[in-house]
Amino acid sequence: MKESANKVFWVSAIAFAVFSAVAGAGLLYGVDLWSINAAQTYTSSFLDDFGNLVTLVGDAEATSVAMAVLCAVLFFTGRRVLAVRLAIAYVVSALIEVIMKFFLPVPPIPDEVGRNPDYAPTVEVAYLYPYPSGHMIRTILFLGVIFVLWPNKIARTAIIVFLAITAATRIYLGVHWPSDLIGGALLGIAGLAWAMRSKRA
Repeated sequence: MKESANKVFWVSAIAFAVFSAVAGAGLLYGVDLWSINAAQTYTSSFLDDFGNLVTLVGDAEATSVAMAVLCAVLFFTGRRVLAVRLAIAYVVSALIEVIMKFFLPVPPIPDEVGRNPDYAPTVEVAYLYPYPSGHMIRTILFLGVIFVLWPNKIARTAIIVFLAITAATRIYLGVHWPSDLIGGALLGIAGLAWAMRSKRA
């Protein structure tokens, strides 16, 4: 597992760095804007509410609590190295997210495309830029461990479906460009692979 995780880490980390440079240069703006407009071709209050519900599940507060519980379970069931590395990956990826949202000049999302004006997270930070998506980073780190450690087809399918729904709702609600989600996914995968690199994971 360590060798494959090492390869995944380097591939995803390099891909994240390259993709971030492309997004920061504004080269994906046209595709991003078209994607949000296409996603909002059909809108409804039901889709708005459903999107906000998925948003709530992936918020920093909920995922941080879930990650703390997961790390505790791993630690006390003999996977102490993995638990520590996963916690480190979670914190470091969050720091990278915050830094990039203040310094990587990805074009901001126009206010008029937003569809969740009534939603307000418990902890809200006024970021300058939307890249990368914290929801994708956190959910991939959390669900990715379950995906790797629990080889159940139904569970793995459910995880993939949930990640797809999370990405789709973020675009539909107009809170993230598709490129934000791709960048978040790459960073999340890199963090997950780094955590899984230990021989004792």
